[in-house]
This record gives sequence, C-alpha cells and structure tokens, in this order.
Amino acid sequence: MKKNIFLFVILISACNLINPPDDNDDDSIIYSSTLSGKVILENQIEHSNALVYIDSLNRGVSSDSSGNYTLLFGEEDSVYSGEFKIIYFLNDYDMDSAKIALVNGKVKLDTLDVDSEGNIKTKEMKQIVMIEGWTDKAEYRVGDKVTFTARVTNLSNRTIHIFIASCSIPLSNFILLYNDKYLPFQLGGVQDVLLLDCDIYLPPGEYYEGTICYEIIEYKPLVCDEYIVTTSFYIEGRLMNRFQNKFNKYVLEEWYKIHRGASPKYDFFPNKYKFPHVRIIE
Repeated sequence: MKKNIFLFVILISACNLINPPDDNDDDSIIYSSTLSGKVILENQIEHSNALVYIDSLNRGVSSDSSGNYTLLFGEEDSVYSGEFKIIYFLNDYDMDSAKIALVNGKVKLDTLDVDSEGNIKTKEMKQIVMIEGWTDKAEYRVGDKVTFTARVTNLSNRTIHIFIASCSIPLSNFILLYNDKYLPFQLGGVQDVLLLDCDIYLPPGEYYEGTICYEIIEYKPLVCDEYIVTTSFYIEGRLMNRFQNKFNKYVLEEWYKIHRGASPKYDFFPNKYKFPHVRIIE
C-alpha cells in the first residue's frame, strides 16, 4: 500500500513538470487590458510628441500635452505572451525603455516595470540637442524669397556628430514646407547660400548655425495654408539613421497617422524641434 502511494506522488510530480501551471490558474495575479504612463521632456513646458512604441507588436501611441499616454490591448492581442520591450523615442532626446509582461494579450500587473495599478513609472527624458530655426517673414506668396536659418545646439555632456542629408549642397535639397495634410513641398531656386557644414562634431555646449535663401517656385500646386519650414538633421548612432529596420519603418509610415497632443501635426517624426511656422497666402 505504501509503495502505491509513493508511485502516485511520483506520477503527480511528473505531470506538473510536463504541464507547468498557467498564470491564469493563480487567482492572486491580476491582468489588465490597459497600460498607462507619463513622459516628462527636459526643457519643455508641453510634453507631447514622444513616441511610445511596443517592440515586437509594432504598435505605438504619442504622449499628450501633459506627457500622458495609454496603450490598449484587445482580442487581437491574445496571441501574445511573454516579455516585451517598450521604446520611448524623440529624435532630439536620449531614448529610454521599459519592460512589460503579457499573458494571452493582457498586461500582467505588478510585474517588471508595471505596478499594481497598471502604470509604468514616469520617464524623464533628457534632451541631447536643441534644433531650432527662423525665417525672415511669417507670410509668403508664390514667387517670394524665403530666408531660412537653422541652428543646432549640443545640450549633452558628450561630443555629438551631426550631419545633413545632402553633402553636395547642405540644406539646399532638403528645405521643405511641411503640413501632413499635403505632400511635402520642396523649396528650390537657390539665391544666396551660407552653407551648414554637412559633417560636424559639436562639443558639449557648442552650436552651429547656417542660413540659406530660396525662392518659392510653384512646380506643383501649393495650397494656401500654414506650414512648417523644416530640414533634416542626423545624429550619429540614432535609430533614425537606419531606415531599414522595423521601428524606423513604423516611424516613417505610421507616425503621421497617430493622434498626438497640442503640438501641430507638422512633423516628419517624433521631435521637439523649434522650426518656424509660416503661412502661404494668395
């Protein structure tokens, strides 16, 4: 009789090893279909436009004006279980990340970086560079000249390698009037040029500034509306320099579709650039 009891215990133990208990069998574990958090951006009074992206799920949301964000999980997420990384991104800020656990598409609370209320601790993101610009006027007509000045300032404690997209004529091919309701309108017709270097190393606290002048030549229809005058700065080592990966593909193809905070939707990708807004009039 004792031998049979011993064998029965061995069989139970073996079954437990083969079929480990599911988290769902533990009534003390709580799950949620929502995940919330907050992003605070250094040197800002308005904290929208930070992309909060779930790696592997290829999904993101933007922080609102107060820096708050909420991620929702639905029935379609039931195929996801395991540990997932959340990426916090703006091109002019150091990146940050957090880890969450999903079980059948639900957030496992009080686990990894998620507390018992379904919140992630506030992320305070540190600014790397300040990118800003000016124009000589606030309103323009087709045929007017636009004088645009751009400045990049290194706010970090390390030397930053910054380069411009075009090495032949820096700035000249990449000054755009941008409003996400329309296709970007490229400015052309260089009148006078003080070029930004296309390959610069900025020590901490230093800045570089350049100015260029264009004529607004209407080679395609230009709708009378508000636009941002923008150009592209690239920072060595940043994810946005590597356009082939899934995250950058998401930013380039999906970012402009995301509902964002109070900042006008005149940006190519997540940033807090201070580029000028202008209006094209009749």
